[in-house]
Amino acid sequence: MLIYLSRGGLAVCVAKGRFRPVVRIKAILPIATRDCDDTDGATAALDALTEWLKVHPVQGVIEWVIGIDYVRYLLLPWDERLSSSPFCLALAAALFAQQFSGSDVSFSAYQLRFARLAFGRPRLTVLISSELLSELNEFASRHRYRSRRITPALSVVWDSLFARVKNGAGVLALVEGQRLLRVSYDRGQFTSVSVQPFCEEQTPVIPSDITYLFPPRNIAVPGGENLPLQDPISGDDARFAYALCGVL
Repeated sequence: MLIYLSRGGLAVCVAKGRFRPVVRIKAILPIATRDCDDTDGATAALDALTEWLKVHPVQGVIEWVIGIDYVRYLLLPWDERLSSSPFCLALAAALFAQQFSGSDVSFSAYQLRFARLAFGRPRLTVLISSELLSELNEFASRHRYRSRRITPALSVVWDSLFARVKNGAGVLALVEGQRLLRVSYDRGQFTSVSVQPFCEEQTPVIPSDITYLFPPRNIAVPGGENLPLQDPISGDDARFAYALCGVL
């Protein structure tokens, strides 16, 4: 079972087959409490999933894809000491205090995941709430599933795209609800990460410096291209694209 978690609802997909998977079930589960905080929002989403599973009992493992509402990103500037985990932790804490000074959640409440280190390049750090990770694992265990992976949407898309960008430079844009995540890259390494508001009705054209846009949508990308998706999900709700990215 493949699940994309966002504040706007859950995208649930059930795929069968290991080498040529076929999507058997797709569903969007809306969340009633959309103005709640991150933790309560995830709880409401899992409550909706519990009710859905009562009607659609499926077996197997769960692969969670976590949307931008539940993830924070930091880009650690290059330093020879980035190979040291304690140094990366201290630097991330300082950047967190600087960039998220108004956050109600402390730095210690997050689990950190560091991207692969490359000489002379910044190092991306992903912060996911430890409470959220525990809640997802506990949900899986309670319903007799196993969480095979809990991965931020950016990581899922980046892994799927990596073979195409590892030798070039450009900007990847991920549209998630009302936010657009811009990731600049050079030879397969991140060089900048930023988040900006997004409204499809008011933004008919994506900025020309963007080379890849995900998910595919009816928005012009001057000089760029959409990431191709196979027929089972093209034209569907964009949230399915995140749930199924790298699977089909």
